[in-house]
Amino acid sequence: MFLNSPLLWGLGLVSIPLIIHLLFRRSFRRIEWAPMKYLKLTIQRNRRRIQIEQFLLLLLRMALIALLVCMVARPVLNASGIGRWFGGDSRTSHILVLDDSLSMGLTSNGRTAFDRALELANQAIEDVGGKDRFTLVLSSRPKTPLLREVDLADRNIATSALQNLHPSESMTSWASALRTIDELIESSTYPTRAVTIITDLRRVGWEDEVAAPSTWGGDRVRVRIIDIGAASTRQVSLERLVQADRLALVGAPVRFEATIRNGSDSPLESWVGTWLIDGRPSEIALPALAAGETTIVVLTATFQEAGLHHVSLKLPADDLAGDNQRWDVVDVKENARMQLVDGEPSTDPFQSETDFLALALSLPIGESKAFQVEVVTDTEWATSAKIDPDLMVLANVATLSSTHADLLRKQVEAGMGLMIFPGDQVDPDSYNRQLFRDGAGILPVQLDAPSDEPVAGLILEENSPSPVDALRQLSTAVLERIKIHKRYQIRLPVVDDPQVRVLARWNDSQSSPALIEKLVGRGRVLFWTMAADKSWSDWPTEPSYVLAMREIAKAIAKTSSGSHELTAGEMLRRPLSGERRIQSPTVELPSGEEPRPLTVDSATTPSATADTSDAKALELTWSETYRAGLYRLNWQESPGGPASDLFAVNPDGRESDLMRISTDDLKTRWRSVEPEIIAAFMTTDSSVGVRGQEIWRTLAYWLAALMALESGFATFVGRQR
Repeated sequence: MFLNSPLLWGLGLVSIPLIIHLLFRRSFRRIEWAPMKYLKLTIQRNRRRIQIEQFLLLLLRMALIALLVCMVARPVLNASGIGRWFGGDSRTSHILVLDDSLSMGLTSNGRTAFDRALELANQAIEDVGGKDRFTLVLSSRPKTPLLREVDLADRNIATSALQNLHPSESMTSWASALRTIDELIESSTYPTRAVTIITDLRRVGWEDEVAAPSTWGGDRVRVRIIDIGAASTRQVSLERLVQADRLALVGAPVRFEATIRNGSDSPLESWVGTWLIDGRPSEIALPALAAGETTIVVLTATFQEAGLHHVSLKLPADDLAGDNQRWDVVDVKENARMQLVDGEPSTDPFQSETDFLALALSLPIGESKAFQVEVVTDTEWATSAKIDPDLMVLANVATLSSTHADLLRKQVEAGMGLMIFPGDQVDPDSYNRQLFRDGAGILPVQLDAPSDEPVAGLILEENSPSPVDALRQLSTAVLERIKIHKRYQIRLPVVDDPQVRVLARWNDSQSSPALIEKLVGRGRVLFWTMAADKSWSDWPTEPSYVLAMREIAKAIAKTSSGSHELTAGEMLRRPLSGERRIQSPTVELPSGEEPRPLTVDSATTPSATADTSDAKALELTWSETYRAGLYRLNWQESPGGPASDLFAVNPDGRESDLMRISTDDLKTRWRSVEPEIIAAFMTTDSSVGVRGQEIWRTLAYWLAALMALESGFATFVGRQR
């Protein structure tokens, strides 16, 4: 195929050397000259050799012109006959890999790239040798081929396997896929192998470490990559949909944040999306978005019943439909259970260590009581059985035993929030030994001693998102009215710990830390350098204290937010207790098909929802999460009865990046293997529109070589004889 095929008329110029040769042949008049008879024998002997040399020179000059015309016409290697690649007289094991990643759903001229891939795959199947072996693999699940080393005497076997296929919402990791394909090659029937990959050649997935196995070098494995990628002009992606409020309570608005990116080359104005709450849709106006711009849209939902709920945001249709919708599962609670451990209880009103804090947390929200607050003394806590609150507060608790320190660590790692207030009774050595543990414990700082230096004003650090973000809505004057008379001096870890950060500081000359956070497992630990009551501060009597404590409690209380969300392609796991008998586990798929049976396995990883001490822990697993949407798990427990759980599987956001990888860059990643890369783009007609790899540079090298050869050969032919 030629990109400038009209220029092929120039091949007529090939006749010029022939015409010149014929026109300029000299006609000699025979003259009898006696000495000529002595040369006659020599001329007769050399004439045939001279004619052959001149004929070769003529052909060489004609070839130069033909090659020059072909080079200007820009010839390409094409994919129209890709089926013939599978042909041949020798028996071959063929492996056809279809890229079914999310980006293959990109639409161009009314057809998706995956539609084009299926068309090319069907063409290839038609020409597979009857005695060859054929393997069909999807890039999203290379370990489970659709066909494995089958004999295609009946072509319907392969064509049927291609029917009803759709692109997934997952990302293809080609490093992993090639390793799996190598295993298929090693177990193939015939020593001659051919691997054909039909893909859109997006840069995502072709990591720097991608390389074909070294055993593919030489002629052992033929590799061809068919590029069916196309450019997108209208692509807007929903990159994230997350629950912004860590705690979701009945009757209280819950905030969600949606990240939207306009990847098109034109601005978006006056456009709307669909916001679904438990499947009930409503239209929402979306903000104007310039080309290439990203924005965060805040959405709210209010739930009137406890339990699992789901929300979803859907954007208007564009060229890539797979990244226009995302889901989130919300675990709504009646209230959050909070336990306040009072190290200095008192019978007098507002004289106990936790009185002001308990009052702030006990205030209802509308008709619902957001927090279920339980106050216990440090003695009661030390002697009580195990409890599992959503939030625990230690207020002026003097010492901790190693048993309680270990219990606190397990609870925090499982997601419980822990807030610690010091006081006059606190033994710093006990806290440092049991909780700080030279930076390896759950306490974010090392305690020194109390300081009586008064300070006025609280300064919030610029490190959002943060549990104190709600205080940013207050005016600076309100924060400046916060006065403390006493605070605990602390020392931050000597070695920087990415899990530790200062959230607020006091307005003194040293900018002393006021609130420090440490992330431990799925939970958070906050340490205040002031006391919880008004013995060290006047803040508990201020309205801002109520706001701060309530919002911080909501921000760090235990929640299942994020534990019900997966990315397409990830294994779905639901931990279960091994003490109960599990029967009839099934999963409802987003496609609405009949529920599929689930596998019950021994738990391989610890989970916050299962007792880590349960040696018999089980888990339900489902591996085929290639389609985005809601997956509902149902099973029977004995004892217990019916049970269910809900998971949201979202598209892999990395696939929204449609940047392509160049041919040269791709070839360098294959190292010792030289794949044949052929471009087959989509066209508007019904036939297979093909464009291939241009080879004019190769022809230019041949042209230069032939010109040098012609020059030398012409000198040789024209030598004196």
